[in-house]
Amino acid sequence: MKQAAYPSYKPTGVDWLEKVPSHWDMKRLRFAVQTNPVASELRCPPDTLVSFVPMEAVGEYGGLALDQEKPLDEIGSGYTYFRDDDVVVAKITPCFENGKGALAKGLKNGIAFGTTELHVLRARENMDPGFLFYLTISDAFRDMGEAHMYGAGGQKRVPELFIRDLRSPVPPAEEQRKIALFLDRKTGEIDKLIRKREELLAVQREKRMAMVTHAVTQGFATSTDFTQTSIPWLQKIPAHWRLVPLKWCCH
Repeated sequence: MKQAAYPSYKPTGVDWLEKVPSHWDMKRLRFAVQTNPVASELRCPPDTLVSFVPMEAVGEYGGLALDQEKPLDEIGSGYTYFRDDDVVVAKITPCFENGKGALAKGLKNGIAFGTTELHVLRARENMDPGFLFYLTISDAFRDMGEAHMYGAGGQKRVPELFIRDLRSPVPPAEEQRKIALFLDRKTGEIDKLIRKREELLAVQREKRMAMVTHAVTQGFATSTDFTQTSIPWLQKIPAHWRLVPLKWCCH
């Protein structure tokens, strides 16, 4: 994707990003986002319905499955709290490396509780939630987070301190919104192309298997006489073919 260059650029002083437009800031994310807010800020009746989000409901590179709901008083203290416009990021391997994360939208009563294996990022005043979401699914963010993981084997996790201390580009707020909207549109177009390609591949796979099945059960000749079989899965075969148990043909 070729876009027009900015008038001027400046060095960032960080290893992972050589330069940014001159009018952008470089900030540690702790000054642009609040990490892992606590549920004690809620002021809701205990019977309020909220969304419940296990790890399998968190999409890769966006999206939450919001088909589970629970009353607040049935949710224990061991779950991760977030609300609409928060960004959630899986912190455990391999979910983090696989891009699991989302911008929360459409939560029941604007509130959700989910798996403890999520970091929650809440944009401050000068950070757009959409821009923040795209930052967290970028290859650079995921690669650096993977390098900062701690733990052993399948229990490695990205620490909260990595997110808070990460020096990140922060464009002006209006520019962030424009970038997020641009990426919404472009990624939506790409997703549509991917779905069409997947549908085409599914049709081709079905065609392939139908061809294989026809060839090994009825052959290629279209005018051959057929004979009925007593096998439920095989209605008929060419009249000159034989039916034998496979043990007679192979070990």
